[in-house]
Amino acid sequence: MLQRKIAEKAARIGVVGLGYVGLPLALLCGQKGFRVTGIDSNQSRVISLQQGKSFITGVSEEVLRSLLAQGRLWVTGNFATVSRCDVIFVCVPTPLTADAKPDYTHLFLAVESIAAGLRRQQIVIIESTITPGTTMEKILPRLEGGGLKVGQDFFLAFSPERIDPANKAYSLGNTPKLVAGVTPDCQRVCQEIYTQLGIKVVPVSTPTVAEMAKLLENTYRDVNIALVNEMAEVCHCIGIDIWEVIKAAATKPFGFHPFYPGLGVGGHCIPKDSAYYIYLARRKGRPALLAEQARKINADRPVKIMKRLQTILVEQGKALADCQFLFLGVTYKKDVNDLRESPTVKVMELLVLEGAEVSFHDPYIKKLRIGNRLLARIKLDEGAFARYTCIVLTVPHSCYDVHWLKAVCPQIVDLTNVLAN
Repeated sequence: MLQRKIAEKAARIGVVGLGYVGLPLALLCGQKGFRVTGIDSNQSRVISLQQGKSFITGVSEEVLRSLLAQGRLWVTGNFATVSRCDVIFVCVPTPLTADAKPDYTHLFLAVESIAAGLRRQQIVIIESTITPGTTMEKILPRLEGGGLKVGQDFFLAFSPERIDPANKAYSLGNTPKLVAGVTPDCQRVCQEIYTQLGIKVVPVSTPTVAEMAKLLENTYRDVNIALVNEMAEVCHCIGIDIWEVIKAAATKPFGFHPFYPGLGVGGHCIPKDSAYYIYLARRKGRPALLAEQARKINADRPVKIMKRLQTILVEQGKALADCQFLFLGVTYKKDVNDLRESPTVKVMELLVLEGAEVSFHDPYIKKLRIGNRLLARIKLDEGAFARYTCIVLTVPHSCYDVHWLKAVCPQIVDLTNVLAN
């Protein structure tokens, strides 16, 4: 019955968590003809979205306002409204604790809110990243606690998010989706909803397999980024250009995929997912030594960058404590407004601890807290550069005019390689 309701676009959709994963999903559901309730515990975010203001780069305010005006999207902080929904996507954050363990506070609160009003013929789809076994061992018992049985009374599936902010080639709509239902009926219903959203479905045998696949996707990236970051240090020692080395290796048409060095690894996925895998392996008595070393290399990268900048200045007869730094780009990656785990911010914090002064420009960030200081974005013009000892290009946002930067600031330290092109 639910599957038919979904196929006829008569099912009501609930999206719990309207962050970088949930908001694009809610808008896609609305665009495909479903009625959507978006639920979030962040009251300021709820108010902003109700006013048609998007806080995510690349999420169209025009689409948001259109869906609100049509009555296809409702945004609320009231979790009780989830009981009215037929399909419930859970897209809440699952960060790390201070000691690098999974923090399921938001997830379990969301699941318990759903469980309190769970009714027959609802499907709950978990998109939040979790360690393998969590769907079956932690989420399912909470949902069955009221007496309803999975596959018989309600449905449960896991389908990990695959969002890559600012990726113009692959968006939510054209990226294949792993789908793993707890039972065959759960699988069928879950596949139907993603099919109706126009997303290619890749069936997976169990939620635990899908959970591990998500960790593999991003641990793979963490390990390979660590390799090139490590090799960048070796290349620097022997006087060759790591970027030329990668370009040369990438001419091989098989068995090689290029990754590039940077200040570290940031964002909502790679550092967390790799740490989840490390935590799981340790807990099972099978330490993931390669992943652990990769995580350490990437986590230590901001320190190495800070020391590299220090070396450049020492060669000029200057000390860090006497220097004023200007960083161009502070988000975790190009063309996004997301600061989570930004390695540039970590480099700036390290420099402040050494007594240096730091400033920044980023088209997506107006203010930035470094230590106990709140910094405002500077105005970027030719005269601005004269006030700084060292200008560092850290995030190559598309709006930066490479030729202008080369002309007005020939001594810029380019950590992105865009000025070399």
